[in-house]
Amino acid sequence: MTKQKKGSREKAKVLVSFILDETGSMQVVKGPTISGFNEYVQSLRQEDNADDVRFMLTKFNSEKIELVHDSVKLSDVALLDDASYSPNYLTPLYDVIGKTIKAISDDGCNVLFVIQTDGQENYSKEFTREAIFTVIAEKKKAGWTFVFLGADQDAWDVGMQLGLDKGNVMSYNSAETKAMFRTLSTATGCYTRSGGTLTADFFQDPQDTIS
Repeated sequence: MTKQKKGSREKAKVLVSFILDETGSMQVVKGPTISGFNEYVQSLRQEDNADDVRFMLTKFNSEKIELVHDSVKLSDVALLDDASYSPNYLTPLYDVIGKTIKAISDDGCNVLFVIQTDGQENYSKEFTREAIFTVIAEKKKAGWTFVFLGADQDAWDVGMQLGLDKGNVMSYNSAETKAMFRTLSTATGCYTRSGGTLTADFFQDPQDTIS
């Protein structure tokens, strides 16, 4: 895994680890993804408890699994632009999940692990679905909350295969990319304000709907 910006590593209450799909099929929603992700980060910065949150960003495709930010303050998260987000290549979904989990040092934080993709697994070399299912189960027992955002696919089926709770999975049309990020912002805000309480109903708040 390629590492870039480390930033500050002060202990916090919540770690948000975000896996962002940068594969070729995301090219058609490049603009909405950039703006939606940036609005998501900015919304977290505006929360009263922003100082208690650290952020981790991993971008991936079959040419790279890149740890862009490693447990940094929200104020240190660089917003995306055309140069820093360039979709291409295939989808090693299991590898990016497995490698990102291994890279996390939670230091007592409650972990929110968000996976966003519009593609099916088609290129992993190191991890199998069974291995990912096992490690997710172990981390859930440790209090981690896993969220899966699947575009243009049966996200619930994929999420269930990975051992995720149905209330933590969102299936959306790629045309709704920005609305997805708004929904995610609302749910993440609720999670961080709770101090990172483990939940199997991440998207069950009445406000957590795509509109």
